[in-house]
Amino acid sequence: MKFVKSRITGGSLRGREILSPESDKTHPMGSRERLAILNSIGPDIEGSKVLDLFAGTGALGIEALSRGAEKAVFVENDQKVVKTLKENLKNLEVLDQSEVLCEDVKNFEGEDFDYVFIDPPYDKIAEFDIEKIMQKFDNARKIVLSHPKGSDYNLDGFEKRVKTYAGASITIFTKI
Repeated sequence: MKFVKSRITGGSLRGREILSPESDKTHPMGSRERLAILNSIGPDIEGSKVLDLFAGTGALGIEALSRGAEKAVFVENDQKVVKTLKENLKNLEVLDQSEVLCEDVKNFEGEDFDYVFIDPPYDKIAEFDIEKIMQKFDNARKIVLSHPKGSDYNLDGFEKRVKTYAGASITIFTKI
């Protein structure tokens, strides 16, 4: 299998590589977007518990761990992608701070998280009720949603801020 490499943008793992299968199974978020997201959270990430839904390579959760998150839970439903995700966690020596679940995001009922990253496959986003998924995590401090430019989502009890990068929008929901 061929791999595409990207790098961690900050924290203790800054500059280290993440592998991503060269396929349509994942669409790794660009480093500029990851950097902007994690910078918006800032030092509050330290000691937190994060959830990376539609985890793919695990880039967002790994970025959070690199910046001091205590634990990251990764949810991904594709077995081949999960294998690469676990390899990334092992290579970066953060496996002990991680939990990887191979299950459908629609059925995931997790515990409380401080930060939730949701990065669904854009070509299949219509198959998911994104607002219903976000409501499951209404105790989070922030929910970060990556979605196609031009689409709009809302969540009661949260303020939202939208940034656009090329064809993608990143909406950060902050608990009021």
